[in-house]
Amino acid sequence: MAAPKDYYQVLEVDEKADQATIKKAYHRLARKYHPDVSGKAGEEKFKEINEAYEALSDPKKRAEYDRLRRSYAERQSRRRGPGFERVSYDWSPEDFEGFGSIFEDLFTGGGFGTRQSVEVPEEVVQLTLEQVMMGTTVNLTVNEVHPCVVCHGRDRSCPRCGGVGQVSEPRRFDVSIPPGVEDGAVLRVGEHARLKVEVAPHPRFRRQGDNLLGQLLVAVPVAAVGGDVSVQPLVGAPVMVTIPRHTNHGRVLRLKGMGLPHRGTSIKGDMLLEVALRFPEPFNEQDDRLYHELRHQHQEVGGEIHAPR
Repeated sequence: MAAPKDYYQVLEVDEKADQATIKKAYHRLARKYHPDVSGKAGEEKFKEINEAYEALSDPKKRAEYDRLRRSYAERQSRRRGPGFERVSYDWSPEDFEGFGSIFEDLFTGGGFGTRQSVEVPEEVVQLTLEQVMMGTTVNLTVNEVHPCVVCHGRDRSCPRCGGVGQVSEPRRFDVSIPPGVEDGAVLRVGEHARLKVEVAPHPRFRRQGDNLLGQLLVAVPVAAVGGDVSVQPLVGAPVMVTIPRHTNHGRVLRLKGMGLPHRGTSIKGDMLLEVALRFPEPFNEQDDRLYHELRHQHQEVGGEIHAPR
């Protein structure tokens, strides 16, 4: 009688590993052996990894699986007596008389006497802020579990399912991500998977709801007398922004409707630019003279302390 397949060994984790460790190991191995990365050579390993994760990611399935492994070890111990090494794991449901329904439920998400749908896996996709602004389409490969039409789980030598009664097959989808999707949002891909969105940090903007926050560098002379500066938004052509006269450091300029779209609507947030003053470069001797003259004309020297905003 063949032993149960060691799913802990497949995922390269300890038998006492917590759910977070198991999930982390699964994502690491799934990325490594995904058919898009490893090609045809990694397909079987990819299927095996998904099979192991299906069994260990759900606490109920994992408890049933651990119980079957212990039952097998005890039976082997009674059969062979002391002094024998533990065998490797390569199981078939038919090896466990009386546990057939447990194995069926192990891969259909149910408990004793119940049958539910297979647990929906969660995939992670990382988007740029530009993709959030415009929306995008991502390619997703998920494993669909189907009943084995060859042996229906009755033949452990079945070349298709090995007697499990179900087979996992990769299927590719083009998933449309709507504009304005939130960081951490989870999108349902039909009945096949959940897609969790992670938005990568942006070098120029920070998101605040539907608004975009940025820092606008303005030369001191422009801030003093006012003027127009060219600003590059998140997407699209540059726009001209008017700097009002006597603009102080830290003033926030609001560009209406130039933020992110609100998901599912045509409403857009704003672009909020905090002014940061800087001196002209290069700063020459004539500039020094002009600023000295300006300094002598004003008695204000500053020195007040204010709480940071």
